[in-house]
Amino acid sequence: MTDSPARRKPRRGLTGRPALDSILAELARADRELEERIVRREPVYRGHYMTLEKDAIVRPDGSDSSRDIVVHPGAVVVAPLDPQGRLLLVVQYRLAAGGALLELPAGTLDIHDGIPEDPEAAAHRELEEETGYRAGRMELLGGYYSAPGFVTEYLSLFLATELRPAGADRLRPDEDERIRTVALDWREAVTAVQTGVIEDAKSVAAILLLARRLEASGH
Repeated sequence: MTDSPARRKPRRGLTGRPALDSILAELARADRELEERIVRREPVYRGHYMTLEKDAIVRPDGSDSSRDIVVHPGAVVVAPLDPQGRLLLVVQYRLAAGGALLELPAGTLDIHDGIPEDPEAAAHRELEEETGYRAGRMELLGGYYSAPGFVTEYLSLFLATELRPAGADRLRPDEDERIRTVALDWREAVTAVQTGVIEDAKSVAAILLLARRLEASGH
């Protein structure tokens, strides 16, 4: 059974830290011992860029079950940091949340001939569309699954610096997007996470990861 390119395996590389590398070894054992084998896959719904599939599985003990999986091509989240140490965030209405949320710029990878686009290219595009800025430097900080219990979406996190206005030829948001931009000192962004002002999971994770990076570098 051929997997969609959107179904990816966890990335695991040795860290050089004994406690963490021991956990990585345990995860590798769990891959072998706890694997749920897919025996049948049924597409239930196909949307613009997501597919809902029902997977019939066999557990290691031989018992049968099923999993409802949303197959998502993956996405990027961008932390745009200006020379004053401010993060550029966006405000947009989220129907699923029932209100407007404060978030970092982010977006889904485009699909070309069945293959998701390069995440860095997507990061540049989403930054320009949502904030009107371009980045002279785009650095990959890491990544994480958004909700691995039911969706394949993997988010690649980028730090965007050397920001400059895009100019008259800037890329515009999608027609159905209504976005406002907010500049917030990165320390205040951390406080916004801690106080619940920022409730968007991808932004919470990104801001806290970035904060550790900035604190370690003496910002």
